[in-house]
Amino acid sequence: MSWGYLALFASLPWSLECSFGTWKINLPTEPLIATLGVGLTWFIFKNPGTVRALFFNHFLLKISAAWIGGLAISACFSTMPLVSWKYWVVEAGHWWVFAVGLAMFPSVWPQALRLFAFSMAGVAVYTLIHHSFYGFRADQALLAPMPFFPENTLYAAVLAMLFFLMQGAWEQRKTVKKGLTPVFLAALVFSFCRAAWLSVLVAGFVSSLLIFRKKWRLIAFSGLLLLACGFVCRDWIFEKMKSDVSSLERLNRFAAALRMAQEKPLTGFGTGTFQFQYIPFQKAEEMTRISAREPVLERSPLTYGRGGGAHSEFFQALAEAGWPGLLLWAALIIAALNEGFKLVFFEKNTKSRRIALALALSLLTFFIHSFANNMLHDGRIAALFWGILVAIGSSCSWQRQ
Repeated sequence: MSWGYLALFASLPWSLECSFGTWKINLPTEPLIATLGVGLTWFIFKNPGTVRALFFNHFLLKISAAWIGGLAISACFSTMPLVSWKYWVVEAGHWWVFAVGLAMFPSVWPQALRLFAFSMAGVAVYTLIHHSFYGFRADQALLAPMPFFPENTLYAAVLAMLFFLMQGAWEQRKTVKKGLTPVFLAALVFSFCRAAWLSVLVAGFVSSLLIFRKKWRLIAFSGLLLLACGFVCRDWIFEKMKSDVSSLERLNRFAAALRMAQEKPLTGFGTGTFQFQYIPFQKAEEMTRISAREPVLERSPLTYGRGGGAHSEFFQALAEAGWPGLLLWAALIIAALNEGFKLVFFEKNTKSRRIALALALSLLTFFIHSFANNMLHDGRIAALFWGILVAIGSSCSWQRQ
């Protein structure tokens, strides 16, 4: 099992989507995930008491199980059952392998994270070189991480999470941190993903509040300065949003999701159905030049930026699982951040506290970014998200392995 996890984490950043008729599969990662899922099931079948004790003592694992269960209930009332159950199997498979599996084998996480980080650094170097052929133009950032990432937002989200993980993952290996952090930072800058940039800035500000919390005058001055800058630049920001098709399209999707929730407030339209069901809920005056008139079933140069999800984990949960689904997602967020920052404040060991801060800030970047993009269905985000959640829930015990 350990070797399987290490092989999976090493290959995740390099996974490729392959099509076989109407079926798509990410190679080699999805077969590895399926194999590990079966192996984990067999292990638990042979050791049932272990998993019962694990769930009894692991609060975040119970909350995450409720979230997966909520998605299953949504699938039962789906307007497209086949789509919903297929989507749910992937989500539940990620949770089973990356959350339950890493909770069962906590010593695997630090080794797997190192391999993931080194592999992702290789992808980042490839992307920077690929992007350089186009003069690092912002309009080519979407294509630069292909074929390993379908677009730049997912790529940037992984980089943002790893950027903070690097600050606490290897206290005794500063050369590794010094080598990888600049690579991730440069790749993040040239990803031209504003949501990822904002998530890193906000997480960095939160980090400063925690580190310098005793210097309240400095914090108060910095906060007032940021508010003043926002107030002065508010008209420019609003004008940029009005002329930015990407921002306007997100507002169009959010509005469609709200209308979907009004029609099915308790069950939603079913897990994974947003991309098929939101089309008629758009209003002509809110649509943009990249708005989809019909579901986009295949990526091509003509469909980049079109179709897809709600561009928000929050609005996607609302549209697909109703208000109960959104509440479960919010509960998972609140519980995870509460547990993470509780460790930062109350952990007595300095090294453990620093690791807890890195984990909490990394998770915070994902939650901030998830307001503007939905990404948890991707294996790379799922691996980091559930891995961090389990590490926080286990009170950072993995760093002593």
